[in-house]
Amino acid sequence: MSAPTATLPRHAPAKAASRPLTGMPRLIRLILRRDRVWLPVWLVLTFGTVISRASSRASTYPDAQSIRDRYQAVMHDVPMFKLFQGPAYGMDRNSLFAQETIAAATLIAALGAVIFVVRHTRAEEQAGRTELVGSTAVGRHAQLGAALAVVLASGVFLGLLSTVGMVSVGMPGAGSFAFGLVVMGAVWVTAGMAAVAAQLTANARAAMIGTFGLFYGMHFVRGAADLGGGSVRWLGWLVPNGWLLRSRPFADERWWVFLLVALLVGALLWTAGRLAARRDLGAGVMAVRPGPVRAAPGLRSTGALTWRLHRGMAIAWLLATIGISLPTGFLGAEAMEQYAGGEQMREWANAMNADHLGEVLFAYIAFTMCFPITIYALMTLLRLNGEETEGHAEMLLSTPASRIRWAVGHLLIALVVPTALLVVVGLCFGLGSDDVADMMTTTTSLIPAVWVMVGIAMAAYGLLGRRGVIVGWGALVAALTVEFGQHVGWPEWVFKAFSPFAHVLPFLGPPSALTLATLTLIAAVLIAVGLAGVRRRDLPT
Repeated sequence: MSAPTATLPRHAPAKAASRPLTGMPRLIRLILRRDRVWLPVWLVLTFGTVISRASSRASTYPDAQSIRDRYQAVMHDVPMFKLFQGPAYGMDRNSLFAQETIAAATLIAALGAVIFVVRHTRAEEQAGRTELVGSTAVGRHAQLGAALAVVLASGVFLGLLSTVGMVSVGMPGAGSFAFGLVVMGAVWVTAGMAAVAAQLTANARAAMIGTFGLFYGMHFVRGAADLGGGSVRWLGWLVPNGWLLRSRPFADERWWVFLLVALLVGALLWTAGRLAARRDLGAGVMAVRPGPVRAAPGLRSTGALTWRLHRGMAIAWLLATIGISLPTGFLGAEAMEQYAGGEQMREWANAMNADHLGEVLFAYIAFTMCFPITIYALMTLLRLNGEETEGHAEMLLSTPASRIRWAVGHLLIALVVPTALLVVVGLCFGLGSDDVADMMTTTTSLIPAVWVMVGIAMAAYGLLGRRGVIVGWGALVAALTVEFGQHVGWPEWVFKAFSPFAHVLPFLGPPSALTLATLTLIAAVLIAVGLAGVRRRDLPT
């Protein structure tokens, strides 16, 4: 009997190798589904900033005299306009609209672009969801490509929407299109920067803060170049913020500037793609240093562990604050000499009881720095929510550590580090201007307002859990909105009712001891309510 003939098994056809962007359309739909609320909020907020100023420009500048007064204030009387908003390139309503709106519109547009790119790239990897999605028929670059496609398309939509909105209220088409390109350019540049940062670091918070901090720092470099003028004006051409502003919407537009923006965006996207191809999934190009086998004795308490988690970011913020404040202190007083004859500056100096006009500039910068410092404070405190949702809090609280001690550790850093940052601002300004006492008094008077914002976030988190995060950030958005509103004619009582910063605004006169004590008491009550909520509610909820 012959043996049966052996047959080789038929091999299934090899699965076609997936391309780098395979599955990207489905990921785009997923992103749009997940951000069906926050993406429109960002778009509406950015567009609202543009169209609200565009539609009110006639009432803001009703006649030729008001236009001349504003131009004089921007270019000669009030240096803060050049520093934070930029110069005016024409003496008409449309040019002044561009001057006072372009900074706010680009910063809001940039902030949203950074958040959404990092959220759907590095944050997804950090949470482990990218690995899960990658186990399906999805290309290596599909996640990055989908995030960039959504954000870049949002930038195009914002640019077109802004252009149509400005034309609809009677503004020239060429200038409106240039302004729309500026908004789009801010989105595209920061999206590219965020994509690169997401490849460099393994930490989503570091990528997000680092990218927006760099963009805001470049905005400050542009402002310093415009304020100094003369031999330092060329510094503004080294940063994309300067390119966007110097496109000059409504004032003999420079279209070639947008070629620089396009080249930069192309280089950033190419770099992000190359870095994504070279690194391991879940890791960053900058490798995280492995820790010791055994923890140091100092990490045996919840407070020490919390400080270890926040230490790197706190040090980075401290160095950045010194880097901004110290040069400003040494150069600000000298730069203010040319504005000594401005009526507005003298009025502010008299209200502050200032000995010299340099104090007015420093007070304005310190007040403006309050908002990013508050952002740091809220991010630090609301890391409680991240620890809770990621399961770290449950693991920690399974030890003898109590909920209150765990929450207080993050809370103390959210209170103490911003306090230290404002003290450093005052010290640096004082060293430069040779007036340490007055500068310290000005900056430390801002601290209770920051504490109130931390108190609001703590109370919301303690009572509402993860939903309280929205309340905490919403309170800051409300404060920023009413602060901006007072510049466009909103009643002063609205500013005071919805923002604790209104009660410590240096230009309204030094806040009284009673005001500072009241704000501190409000912060303490809110914090107590939040801690009571953390103690009573279920974790996580």
